[in-house]
Amino acid sequence: MKILLVSATQLEIQEYLLSAPHHDILITGVGLHHAIYELTDQLHGHHYDLVIQAGVAGAFEGSGLNMGDVVAVKQDAFGDAGSFEKEKFLSLLSLGLTTDKEWMINQNSLLGKLKIPQVKSITINTITDYMPYVNALQQKWKADIESMEGAALHFVCAKKNVPYLQLRAISNFVGERDKNKWLLATAIGNLNGALKALIGSLS
Repeated sequence: MKILLVSATQLEIQEYLLSAPHHDILITGVGLHHAIYELTDQLHGHHYDLVIQAGVAGAFEGSGLNMGDVVAVKQDAFGDAGSFEKEKFLSLLSLGLTTDKEWMINQNSLLGKLKIPQVKSITINTITDYMPYVNALQQKWKADIESMEGAALHFVCAKKNVPYLQLRAISNFVGERDKNKWLLATAIGNLNGALKALIGSLS
């Protein structure tokens, strides 16, 4: 199986990289713009049986997730593409500016074989502690987690018809910007452990 492992930063998968994996690695940089460009460029002229994106994420309060948990993203959306008015968020579809479906749902059968929670995620360009905005996003999407690159994976791989998986480890709760309250090292450690187990089982 030819695998491409994608991450926004090397830090998030450093422990796994030290195991000298025998497959392609792509570090895109942080944010949707980098992720969409770099992933599209990598897939042009290369065939992969599976693309795995791995990184940390923030969990929404009420998701039932704990810091350090590793999850697989079943569906993702461009969570802040739209309008924020009067403390309410409207998507591009709600505004009549697109006919694209809001949710990009991963149909990969491998998802059902993973022994980790499957979650709904939104991908955003701006991380904030402004709770009226956070609450508006949560009211609209009712997502479990948020990231800054996940929807790029779903969008590009669906367009290219390439199977994909998105793994995330929870490092913090959405809206909490005090990194002293994050469990980043724990999340990264758990993420890398899950990567080793997953890719080992596929190899």
